[in-house]
Amino acid sequence: MKLNNHKNVSFLISGSGSNLLEILKKNHKDKNFKIVTIISNNKISTKIKSYVSKFYKDVLVIEHQRKLQKKIFYNTEVIFSVGYMRVIEKNIIENFDIINLHPSILPYYKGLMTQKRMLINNEKYHGFTIHKVSPELDDGKTISNKTKKINTKNESELMKKHKSLEHQFVYKQFVDYLLN
Repeated sequence: MKLNNHKNVSFLISGSGSNLLEILKKNHKDKNFKIVTIISNNKISTKIKSYVSKFYKDVLVIEHQRKLQKKIFYNTEVIFSVGYMRVIEKNIIENFDIINLHPSILPYYKGLMTQKRMLINNEKYHGFTIHKVSPELDDGKTISNKTKKINTKNESELMKKHKSLEHQFVYKQFVDYLLN
C-alpha cells in the first residue's frame, strides 16, 4: 500500500499521543507519507520526542502551542487531529484539508467522555470515526469508522480496548484516505 506521491502531513495532539506513536512507527516502516510538523497544545511525551529525534530528524515539533496559525503548517497538505482537544480555528479549517480521529461512531457521542456515556446508555458497540473537520464540533463528513462489541461495564477497561482498536486500524484507514 505504498504511496507514489508522498503527501506532506502535520499532526495535532493534546494527550500522551499513543495513536500518533503507533502511526509514526508504522509509517517509518512503510514510508507512506512525509511528516512535516507535530503540534501539541501541551507537552509532548518523551516517547514521541525520542522516536521523532531518532527516525524523523527533519520534523518540526512544537509544544504548548495555544493558537494555531497558518504559517505553522507551511508545506502541509493534510492535517490529522489525533486526540487534539481544542477547537480548530476557522481560518485553519478553511485553508487546509483537516481530518479528525473521534473516539465514537459519529454522529453519536460528539465531544468528550464518549466511553463513559456509551456505558451509561448501555450501548452494544464502541468504536472510532475519522471525519473531515468542519466549523461545527465533530460534525464533518465521515471518512471511515470501525466498531467492536462492548463486552465490559468498566470504563477503564473499555478505554483500553478502545485504544487497542484505534492502534490496530487508524494507520491503515489514514493511508487509505491519503490514497483517495
